[in-house]
Amino acid sequence: MSLPGADSTTRSLLDCALVRGRTGRTQIASLHQQFPQRITVPMYADPENTSAAFLCIQNPTGGVFPGDDLVTRITTGDDTHLYLTSQSATQVFAGGEGASQTTTIDIGAGSVVEFDSKTVIPHADSSYRQVTEVSVRDSSVYIGWEAFASGRIGHGERFAYRSLTARSDVLLGGRLTARDTVHLTPLESDPRGPGVLGGHDYVATMLVVAPGHDLSGLVGDVHAALDATPGVSGAASALPDDVGLSVRLLAHRAPLLHRVHQELRNMARRSVLRLGPLETRM
Repeated sequence: MSLPGADSTTRSLLDCALVRGRTGRTQIASLHQQFPQRITVPMYADPENTSAAFLCIQNPTGGVFPGDDLVTRITTGDDTHLYLTSQSATQVFAGGEGASQTTTIDIGAGSVVEFDSKTVIPHADSSYRQVTEVSVRDSSVYIGWEAFASGRIGHGERFAYRSLTARSDVLLGGRLTARDTVHLTPLESDPRGPGVLGGHDYVATMLVVAPGHDLSGLVGDVHAALDATPGVSGAASALPDDVGLSVRLLAHRAPLLHRVHQELRNMARRSVLRLGPLETRM
């Protein structure tokens, strides 16, 4: 962590590898963590799938500061199931050269990773860059979510940040198959205009990577759910080589965004994993 206005870069690494234990549960095999990142002990909160490990990435500073370079590496062995989330929204503090956060997730054969990251809230005059790289095998499944606010709305900071860039890469068998990018620079181009965010305060993306699965029914269900929800706009589209689908949506208010997130996540779990709704406060 660096103080606002500082020019130095502080790199923090969280490196966690998980395997299938003797009892069938997904367990931590190795862990390296540096301040400010740390991870909780595994919890098993899904009554329909008691072998799935729930891990929460925690950051006691409450956000990222100028000069921060946070790196998270998650590796899962074969036949594991991980639900990964964070403790709260990520506040992006202002000043300096900005902050970056990189997450790499390497998913073993027959394994599932559900990644529900919390909303990123950029403060006025902040810059933030986020990279998420997901590597899968033919039998892997990844269900991921990311969301970004227009700023600290209650402080009158709508689109007062300098820049926000988020890139998600999907690699199948080590080959780049899909790339999704959000790049907003309010000082250069107003995100509130038509064809960008169109007056919405939140933009979110859900990625469902499931090679070999027929997701045509899920695409229809997603479109029906979005069409039936006032205050939300969005659509689903297939990823290249039929490896999955991407959902981009816009929302006016945070409670609405969270409700749609839960609905879409449960749709994906039911369609791909054949599991029921997940009710968790993590």
